[in-house]
Amino acid sequence: YDFFILNIYSRTVYDVQVWKNNNLFNDTKQCRIILRQRGGRLGNRLFMFATAYGLSLTHSCQLYIAPYIIDELQTSFEMNFTSIKQIHNHCSYIPNVLHLNNSYALELSGFWQVHKYFIVHMEQIREQLRFKQSILDRANNFLDKNINKNISTSVGIHIRREEEKCISDT
Repeated sequence: YDFFILNIYSRTVYDVQVWKNNNLFNDTKQCRIILRQRGGRLGNRLFMFATAYGLSLTHSCQLYIAPYIIDELQTSFEMNFTSIKQIHNHCSYIPNVLHLNNSYALELSGFWQVHKYFIVHMEQIREQLRFKQSILDRANNFLDKNINKNISTSVGIHIRREEEKCISDT
C-alpha cells in the first residue's frame, strides 16, 4: 500500500517531504491513525476523514491516509495540507515495524458518523475541507438563476437515488 502521512503536532503541520521505507517508523510519534478504507459515499467519507483527522489532533498522532482517499477529496475540496509525506511499500520489509516501543496504531474502518470524535477540532477540519472555487461559483450561479431571494425560502432535501427508486416503487 501507499500512504500519505500527515504529521500533526497539536495544531501545526510540518514540511512536505517523501519518506523512504527505512525511515517510516523512526519518528517520535507514539501513535498512528490509519485511514485506508473508503466506504459509502461522500458524506460517509467526510465523516471518516474528519474522525481520523480529529483523533490524530486529539492524541497528537501521525495520520496515515491512503492516496486514493486524498485524491478523491481533492476533486471537490481545496485540501490545506502543508505537510504530507508519501510512503511507498510494495512487498518490502520494514524491520522497525516489529519494534515499535510502546507505540500503537488505530486503523479506522466503517463509517464513524459521530461528531464527538472531532467536534473540538471543527475549525481545523473546516480549513482542510473548503470547496474549490469552481464548485462554489457553480452553486452560486445556480442559486442566482433559480431563486428569488426576496420572496423564497431555500430548503435542502437529500434523497439517494436507490432510496428514491424504492419510494417510487411503493
